[in-house]
Amino acid sequence: MPTLKEHLFQESVSKSLNRLRSEFRDKYKPKKDGRFECHGITYEISSPLVTRDGMEFEISSKIPVELLSARAKKEKYFKAIKDIISKKDKAPSSVDMENIVTSLSLSEKKERDYVKAKYIYSENELYDNNEITKKVDKFKKNPEDIPVIPGVTTLFGRLVLQSIEEQIYKKARENILSFINANEEIRKKYS
Repeated sequence: MPTLKEHLFQESVSKSLNRLRSEFRDKYKPKKDGRFECHGITYEISSPLVTRDGMEFEISSKIPVELLSARAKKEKYFKAIKDIISKKDKAPSSVDMENIVTSLSLSEKKERDYVKAKYIYSENELYDNNEITKKVDKFKKNPEDIPVIPGVTTLFGRLVLQSIEEQIYKKARENILSFINANEEIRKKYS
């Protein structure tokens, strides 16, 4: 059973990722189940998971097989995407190629290949105790700007959750945009 801290962190991260999903679905073409399509490629942001390593979520994008014919090309496309996103400031903890087969009917199946990147952000990457302490002192002088978070009674706790929410939003957005840019670059190269 998760601790209260894990539950509150999960809630804050979920809120940020939901905000991102909405933003990208509004900006690009919305697809079912919270996914969105950008330049013919479908993207998905997973639900978060709080682990002892930190806040974890996955971003996946469909490999545009309609532009690539041979299996070797899919592998080459995957490797190229992996190479690009692995060189970013925050590299994914893992990048995998996943094949999903969906049965549409007894005689018809739909097969898709995806690039799936897992990102993990530690607490240290999402908030700094010294910065939070400075903010607490600032809010004590000007209490009208204190954020309200139901169930969290301490100002320090509310500011930690606010920082987690802001940082996950910012960092996950950067991850998604780098994924989109990588797909654009590689798609142009292989089409």
